[in-house]
Order: sequence, then C-alpha cells, then structure tokens
Amino acid sequence: MKIEIYLDDDSKPYKVIEPPENIKINSKELSDGRHRLRFCAVEKDGVTSEREVEFIVSNGPSIALHGIRNNDVVSGEVSILANAYSSRIGDEFEPVRIETPLPIPTWAWVLCLIIFSWAVGYLTWEYGARESLLSNSSISSGINSGTSSNSDNKDQLSKNDSSDVSVLGEQVYGNYCASCHQSNGEGLPGVFPPLKNSEVVLADDASEHIDIVLNGLKDKEISGVNYSAPMPGFAAQLSNEEVAAVVNHERLQWGNSAKKITSKNVAEKR
Repeated sequence: MKIEIYLDDDSKPYKVIEPPENIKINSKELSDGRHRLRFCAVEKDGVTSEREVEFIVSNGPSIALHGIRNNDVVSGEVSILANAYSSRIGDEFEPVRIETPLPIPTWAWVLCLIIFSWAVGYLTWEYGARESLLSNSSISSGINSGTSSNSDNKDQLSKNDSSDVSVLGEQVYGNYCASCHQSNGEGLPGVFPPLKNSEVVLADDASEHIDIVLNGLKDKEISGVNYSAPMPGFAAQLSNEEVAAVVNHERLQWGNSAKKITSKNVAEKR
C-alpha cells in the first residue's frame, strides 16, 4: 500500500510514502493563506480512499486595520490606522482606539441587574431565616426557665424547638453535605456513601456519626462497598449546635428513623 499526498489542486503528488511514515512540510515554501492537503491511500489491487485536510499558513507579517471594517459604508474622507507586525523581537503593536468608546451593551446591564436582584433576594431570605431561628430559640429559653404548668404551652414549645432544629439542620446539610451526599441522601455510587438507610446513620450509638462529621473520613467500607473519596471534617466550621442539628437531620430524613442527639453529645466527642 502507498499514500499519495497532493497539495492544493496539484495533479502531481507532493509526496508518496509507504505507511506508516512521518512526513514534514515546510510551510515557509508555501504562500500565506488557505491550503489543502489531500491524502490518497492506494491498495495493491487499486482500491483507493481519500481524506482532505485544510490549513492556513501565516508566516508573513500580520496586518491590523482600525477605522474600517468589511462591508462598511463610507462617504467623504476616511481615516484608517494601518500597521503590520510579526513575531520578531521589537515588532510590537499597541492599537489605541481614537473613536468614542462603545457603550456597555444592554445585555450586560440586564445580566448585572439579574445577579444583583438574586443576591438581594438570597441575603434577605438568609437573614430572615436566621432572625426567625434566633427569635424562636429565645422564646423557647424563656418558657423553659419559667414555672408555667400549662401543658398546651409546653407542647407548643416542643414543636417550635423541633422545627428550629429541623430548619438549622436542613440549612447546614444544604451548605456542607448535599453537594456530595445529594439532596435525597443517596450519595454517588462508589464515590460518596449514601446516608439513606446507612448503618452508621441509623446506629443507636451516634458516636461514629458525630466523629465523622467533626473529623472527616477516608477509605471507609460501608455495606460492603469501599469509598476512597476523602470527606473533610467540619469541627472548625460548625458549632456543637450545628453539628447536632445536621446529624439529627440525617438520622430523621429520607425514611431514616433514629434517636436524636444533643449538642452535649457533640461536645463530648470534640
């Protein structure tokens, strides 16, 4: 078999090789502009196959024009700044636009407005959620320290406290855990372990669960599957209350049902 190499529209082969073979083409022998190589493989029995490759040669100096563009409609005197430059040392060209700067396009303003509106909305929601959490926590503390014997008030207090912990746990999970373990708690097979129906999460003794959140984990075999992706610890980022909230969130979500823990349990593991 042989390969005939044709350059542009030449009918005579530029080179003939027996594959496989490396070839070199000196682009300096070609004029600047578009060119085409045509490779024609020829079997001994005469069967052929072709492939074409187009390329652009640019060995000469480049030309820069400012003041006129393709298909511009002009009248009167036209001022054009022209320059030619190449890759040689000393050939530098810093074009300076002398026309009035173009205005910022409308789409850029719209994009900035959308981003600004989203940021304001997010900050407002985040601030409101934290204020609500602090307010409800204060109410719970005041009622618990009092001497009221009204059972209805105590039941309502318990519900509010559980709701606050649930909100905090959901927020912490969304900020620190969901990107790996996913919002549905199913993780990524072979990469990040599932929290749904997890032996560690459902264990009566939550010590290992708390320790993993505080100090991280690597190369852990869970339910017969080895997970090599390292999990960082969050002891420096999260308070005892936040760790307790996110652990309880994981132990009570996605059909999980395990005993709750307290911030005191977390403090004992630090």
